Amino acid sequence: MEKVFKLDFYLLRYLSECKKPNSDLGKLLSALYSTFEIHIDSEEVVVRRDPAAEDMSLKKWEFGVDQVFETLKSRYNIYFEVDREKSEILEQHRCLSGEDLQIYCEEETCLAVVVGEQKQVEKILKFVSGLHDQQQIQEECHVSEKQFTLIKEQFESYIKSILPALQIAQEKTGILLLKGPEKEVHAGKEELLNLAKEIKEKRIPLHRPLVTFLESSGGIQHFQNRFQKSLRSPVMLETLGSDLLLLSLSDGALDEAAAAVQRDLCLETVRLENTQKSSAFNMLKEDLSEAVKQANRGGVKVELKYLDESSFDPKVQLVGYTTEVSRLKDIVLEYKRNHQKHHDSLPLPKPEMADHFPEILSMAGVKKSSVEIKSTRVPSPCVHLTGPRYEVESLKDILESFLLSLVTKRFEVKGPGVKKFFQSDGTETLKLVKTSYMVCILPVDDGNKSGNVPIYMNSMPFLSLPAAASAQYSLDYDNEINIKVVVGSLEQQQADVFVAPMIKTNMTSTLIGSSLLKKAGQQLQTNFNNSKGKRTLTPGDVLEVDATPALGCSKVFFVECVPKGKNHNSEKALRCGLGRVFALCEQNSWGSVALPVIGPGIVLSIPVKDAVNILTHEICEFLSRSTGCLQTICIAIMPNYAHSEEMFQTVCADLSAKMVDNTGQALFHSLTSDLDEIIMPVDRIELHLVFGDITNETTDAIVNTTDFKDFQTSGVCKDILTKAGPHVQGQLTGAQVASGQIFTTPPGGFPCKTIMHVCGERDTSVIKTLAKEIVVQCEHGRYQSVAIPAICAGQGGLDPKVVAKSILEGVKDGVQGANLQYLRTIRIILLKINVFLEFKAMAQQIFGGNTQLTAPAPLVPTNVTSRGRSGSTMSRRSQSFSLQHSLDLSSLVRALPVTENTASFLVIGHTDNEVSDACRELQRAYKSQCSTHSFHPEEIERLTQDEMNQLLSKVDSLHLQLEQSSSGGWEVKGLKDGVNEVVRLIQDALRRQVREKDQASLFTQVTWCILGPRGVWQKVPVEVNYKLERGDVKDGIMDAQGVKWTVDLSKMEATACDSGQVTSLKRLDNLSDFSLPINWDNMSHSDPLKVIELDQQSTEYQIVKADFKKTVPKTVLKIERIQNMDLRRLYEGRKKELENRNGLPVGAGEKILYHGTSEASCSSIMKTNFNRSFAGQNATVYGHGTYFAVNASYSANPTYAVPAADGTQLMFVARVLTGHYAQGQAGMKTPPVRLAPDHNYDSVVDNIQNPSMFVVFHDCQAYPDYLITFK
Repeated sequence: MEKVFKLDFYLLRYLSECKKPNSDLGKLLSALYSTFEIHIDSEEVVVRRDPAAEDMSLKKWEFGVDQVFETLKSRYNIYFEVDREKSEILEQHRCLSGEDLQIYCEEETCLAVVVGEQKQVEKILKFVSGLHDQQQIQEECHVSEKQFTLIKEQFESYIKSILPALQIAQEKTGILLLKGPEKEVHAGKEELLNLAKEIKEKRIPLHRPLVTFLESSGGIQHFQNRFQKSLRSPVMLETLGSDLLLLSLSDGALDEAAAAVQRDLCLETVRLENTQKSSAFNMLKEDLSEAVKQANRGGVKVELKYLDESSFDPKVQLVGYTTEVSRLKDIVLEYKRNHQKHHDSLPLPKPEMADHFPEILSMAGVKKSSVEIKSTRVPSPCVHLTGPRYEVESLKDILESFLLSLVTKRFEVKGPGVKKFFQSDGTETLKLVKTSYMVCILPVDDGNKSGNVPIYMNSMPFLSLPAAASAQYSLDYDNEINIKVVVGSLEQQQADVFVAPMIKTNMTSTLIGSSLLKKAGQQLQTNFNNSKGKRTLTPGDVLEVDATPALGCSKVFFVECVPKGKNHNSEKALRCGLGRVFALCEQNSWGSVALPVIGPGIVLSIPVKDAVNILTHEICEFLSRSTGCLQTICIAIMPNYAHSEEMFQTVCADLSAKMVDNTGQALFHSLTSDLDEIIMPVDRIELHLVFGDITNETTDAIVNTTDFKDFQTSGVCKDILTKAGPHVQGQLTGAQVASGQIFTTPPGGFPCKTIMHVCGERDTSVIKTLAKEIVVQCEHGRYQSVAIPAICAGQGGLDPKVVAKSILEGVKDGVQGANLQYLRTIRIILLKINVFLEFKAMAQQIFGGNTQLTAPAPLVPTNVTSRGRSGSTMSRRSQSFSLQHSLDLSSLVRALPVTENTASFLVIGHTDNEVSDACRELQRAYKSQCSTHSFHPEEIERLTQDEMNQLLSKVDSLHLQLEQSSSGGWEVKGLKDGVNEVVRLIQDALRRQVREKDQASLFTQVTWCILGPRGVWQKVPVEVNYKLERGDVKDGIMDAQGVKWTVDLSKMEATACDSGQVTSLKRLDNLSDFSLPINWDNMSHSDPLKVIELDQQSTEYQIVKADFKKTVPKTVLKIERIQNMDLRRLYEGRKKELENRNGLPVGAGEKILYHGTSEASCSSIMKTNFNRSFAGQNATVYGHGTYFAVNASYSANPTYAVPAADGTQLMFVARVLTGHYAQGQAGMKTPPVRLAPDHNYDSVVDNIQNPSMFVVFHDCQAYPDYLITFK
């Protein structure tokens, strides 16, 4: 049995020539008990069945054989390659043939056949394609689309017949890409470029709008289609910039096409020449828009554009086909002919008509049109008409006829203020008359202008003014003086003027002069020598020297002083020199001056309190006079000077007390310092940096720094324990306290709830730990406030900067994130200036700049009398002015600028009657608004300078008439409102006079005081004093610094409106011949003696204590103020007597001195004063008088301050009038004679050159001011 299969010739060759596929086929058929034979010629395979295969059915055998050959066909691929190049590649690589693949090549037909397993065939074909692609190339030919269109037919015919493998593509504009075999690509490119060379070009320059039109409207395609039909050879068009490029194979076709394009395209630009402002311009736009729509119905044939429409040369641009453009141009030209602007003018009979021509038009009833109407009176009155010609000519005819029909009349109304009337309230009258009488009323300007309102200086008498009072003068009521107390050397400051002392005209004779020279350089010495020249300066003279750029000033004023040992001459020279310094500042218009407290240094050796008193006295003397330029006075205090703290406190206290003078006038606006208390919010608590003494604090907790061993060495620890008592000190004795721990005791006699004793061990880490632990224990103990000293910065000797960093960081660690519920205030109390400044700087680094001073920045005052410069109230010096002594009012009135008393009008109407009636109504309306008022001479004479200025200003500005009547009185005439204003001014002046008299009288009887920001009582200004006494405080009050306060008289408290700060008020009842000192509490006249224990937190307490502690290391237990009206009145009388007798600079020579006493004598002294009859109890070596010591340490001797049973001692702080003093001697009962037998010295001393003891012989020459109890 056999079966025949027909197979491909090349597959049969492959099966017969390759052993592996042959063997594979044999194996498959053997499994079916079969064999096979290959007949290549007949392209057959014969399969024979083995006769022994009886167990397999014939059908199953046939099916199995069929499956084998189906698998055979799918396993092997036969690929015929007809591409010559690929066939050649296969022939070249016949070596790749093997058992899995055979390559057969037919040379005659260039046919190659690949036979083999599918994967092997695909692999060899991919290899052949790769080799083939590597032999293909591509070339770019720069031929535009339009050019190719012209030669496309010829080129495609060529490549079809000659280069069939060449492919053409256009991937970029203007570039053809040729792909194929290298030979064909080169041949094709050559042929293409040869054909392109035969293309003819013609360039036609066109305007850009035409090119844009062709591109956007489809014009290029339009012309190409047209030329395709009408010309023998096609013509292509393309734009090239602003040119049109024509392409063709025929020169003739190019010429015909160019002529057609130039003939059929058109661009026209027509100038409108401002006709676009005509009302008909919109109509033109509509007509043109409709014409464009009609022209473009079958396609875009014309485009329109408006150029420079908002300029002076607008245009219409038409672009498109010539026929359509011409049609639109005709429309525009027709519009221009009808609406071209035309100018004409019409003369006016009166110049006033030109100024108010719109009113004339209103009378004429002319309707609004497109004609522009502009009237002018120069060079002659006329109206200019501008607009479309036909409208201009029509309007001119109407106006000419109307003007000829009008009736005009010039009319004048005379009287004071008449022009003002018709320019203000009278305008309604004018409108009513115009409407009622159908007229037009035009003001006539005769060319005169009223003069300016003069302002008169209150610094000179009116009689000294020039006759022509039109010159301008001004009053400066707003210049405010600010005083700053700064910590630092003079050369570190910034001011217009520096002030320095010198001796014998030697710039470097003082430390201050040497410091200035060191910073300024040698040029300052040269300038000093040039200013000095050959002059000989006397004590009190001032040498003005130009500063150098290195200094922060323009001038340095050197004051010639007298060295120590010259008794009162030194103080006299200093007073005189400072007075001249301030006078020179004012004379040369300097705005600021910086100066130190001159005197306490080693050269002059003036006691601190005396030096400060001289400085503050001269400042206040200067400020009590009117000043204009000087605005800032800077007092510089060196921080490391032996008496820096005392100097600072004394300066601030003196100036605070003197802010308001005895007449109730504020001398300066603000007083600020570098040592004002600082408040910093830290989380939920307030951190205070306080310059002061911790033994004066009354917080819930007090921190005492100690070594737990020495409790006797003078210092803060001893003072705290002395106040607390022996029980507290006993608890500390022998206490074992670990490092960084706090030992707590009850307060004993100290005014707090607990005392925390700590030892810093001179270790910054321990100090930081203690600061944090203090916060923690205060919170646990539920204390709301604590006072902490600068631990180890004093006797501990650590650098204040290091201590500040440790304490502040410890406080920060204890506060931040602790969610404190009880502790609210931490006060760090710093005794020394340099320590305070270090803490201040460190606090700003650690906590940032969110700080607030307890002495707030000054506000601008609004109703405070301030040295004659108040915004609403005149100074007392100004108020005292009266006309009868200073000026002739008649001459001032005559000197006022001439005012206009005539109002001229041009009345225009239709009839004579209407015009006449209108004129009469104008006269009547003015007269009805006028009035006259008379004043008695004394009413005018009592006016102040400022009120007189206001009166003359109102007379001039309100155009009133002020004249003297035959009876000697004065009459003011004019409009009612103006006359009433003058009447009110006079009445207000009368009320002011009564009020000022009442205020001045009350100020001598009652003194209201406010507790200033530094704890010093200050008088309130005189008008505020009056308001408080009357209870008129609903609108608040303004203190001398311009700070506004709300007042609660029931609590005697005031609250600052800006900061919410609360302070105290008090009221003092004065005697007719004696005013209570402002630091006293009020007293009943029936009870002349009052002893007041001072609050240890008060500034008064701290100043008295600080002076005492300078020389006495013992602890102050209490300080009492002695208020004895009878003794103080006698003392003040004696003081005034000595001041009048001695004059400046000695005067009464008041000094603060000390007198030790016993408990037995204390009460008698407080009641009856120091008694000379007791002289000799302790000593009479300098005479039989009352002895007072300069230093408290002398009086603290137990011989004088006799200890009581409990060890406490008593000492009076006394005010003593030393006047002129001489050397004391034993046996003296009165001071020695000074000038005459009845003119003795006022006191004697132990050492005339450097007194430490003063003796007075007059009982009223000393006053027991305070009583100090110490231990």
